[in-house]
Amino acid sequence: MDLDLNELAKVSHLFEALDAAGRKEFLKLSHRKRVKAGEVIFREGDAGGEFYVIANGQVRVTADSLEGEKEIAKLGHGQFFGEMAVLNGDKRNATCTAVTDADLVAFPSAAVEKILAEYPAAREALHRVGVLRSEDTMQKLME
Repeated sequence: MDLDLNELAKVSHLFEALDAAGRKEFLKLSHRKRVKAGEVIFREGDAGGEFYVIANGQVRVTADSLEGEKEIAKLGHGQFFGEMAVLNGDKRNATCTAVTDADLVAFPSAAVEKILAEYPAAREALHRVGVLRSEDTMQKLME
C-alpha cells in the first residue's frame, strides 16, 4: 500500500500546504495501519495520539447525541480524521469505525508537531478543517 506523494497532495488539503520535501519528511514519520471492516479505530473520549489519512477504504464517523449515536460523516480515499485531538491535545470528539477493510496512514502527534512547526500553512489548513468539522458536528447532533 504505497501512497504517491503527489496524489496525496491532490486529495488532501493538509499535504497541499507542504512542499515536496515537507510531504516526504511527513510521510517518513508515519506508519501504516490496516483495519478490517467493522473495526473501531478510536472511540469518542479516547486520548488522541495519532491522526490518520485514508489510503483506501471507507471510515464512518459517529458521535453520541441525546438520541444515541449519530453519523457525522463517511470518509474515503485521501481524507483525514482524528486531527483535532492531535492538534489540541483534546480527547476524541467522535468514534471512527472502518466501513470496509481500510489502509490508513497514521501520523503520531510528535510527527505532526514537528512538521507543523516548520510549515505554518499546514497548521492553518488543519485548523480550518477542524473548525468546519466542529461546526458541522454540532449541526448534525442538533438535527
